[in-house]
Amino acid sequence: MPLTVEIGRLDRDMFLTTGDSAKVKSLKAYATYGEFYRTYIEDILQGAPLEDPRLALVLSRFTTDPDWVSVQQAADSVLGDLEPQRKAFEDAFKRLKVLFPDSLTPRIIAFNSGFNYGIFPTDSVLGVGVEWFIGKDHPVIGYLAPESFPQYVKDRMRPEMLVPSAVKGWLLVHYTRDIRGEDLLTNLVETGKVLFLLDALLPETDPALKFAFSKEQLEWCEANEYNIWKDLVAKDQLYSKKLEDIGRWMNDGPFTNGLPRESPGHLGEWVGYRMVQAYMDDNPDFSIAQLIALDDPRVILKSYKPR
Repeated sequence: MPLTVEIGRLDRDMFLTTGDSAKVKSLKAYATYGEFYRTYIEDILQGAPLEDPRLALVLSRFTTDPDWVSVQQAADSVLGDLEPQRKAFEDAFKRLKVLFPDSLTPRIIAFNSGFNYGIFPTDSVLGVGVEWFIGKDHPVIGYLAPESFPQYVKDRMRPEMLVPSAVKGWLLVHYTRDIRGEDLLTNLVETGKVLFLLDALLPETDPALKFAFSKEQLEWCEANEYNIWKDLVAKDQLYSKKLEDIGRWMNDGPFTNGLPRESPGHLGEWVGYRMVQAYMDDNPDFSIAQLIALDDPRVILKSYKPR
């Protein structure tokens, strides 16, 4: 049976369907989207419990508020029917099925979260907040409070970020093991494995988009790989389990603390990817499934020789 991917348009069902009351819309949405609709209402939108009689009022306020209506109109105008994204998702998950025949292909559902969540993977659904991808220069984005939405976050709110961000989010949830309490090296390698898999699923996507870097930031990484590694090793952080050391390399931000401002945040993702890439270059017969299953990051580290 051929694999086909559709994108459920919960965003349109809530905002653009006319003539129905909020209560009727809610009942129809639950019938269409099942338990993910509960997740949307309670966890993503942070509205009210699904059975709460006040929910209809909460939804009515949200879907008729002029600001949120304009946000949805912007998403609809910029992203349209999401057909290019649907095709890209379909190709990516077909490739995943080849690499992992038992893999689950998620149901993809687009929603409007009111800028709460851009990507929301569950066990079986990959949720995407369309309002996060309407273009960094759209007037709506300019209204977002800079203390909550710094410029480096706004810079990523581009349509071309939707697919790589969503697939990456799915892989981080479903193809990494629990590494809480582990050292920085483990964090680097586990995330690097996901980026390597993402590369295989989206081979034609600009690498900068997959890392959520700007083109200039990726070029800076490539030009400074040895210096990045020297900084990491000189500070004796590779085997550190301190949250501040791990956070320095893995957490998001405008740049990496202690490195030039041209550096990107979450730089550890790129370092980990380079480690994994080196290992796979050294072991051409090693499958991606074997790579994901490999749980000793020191094996991968041995292949890494930063330039």
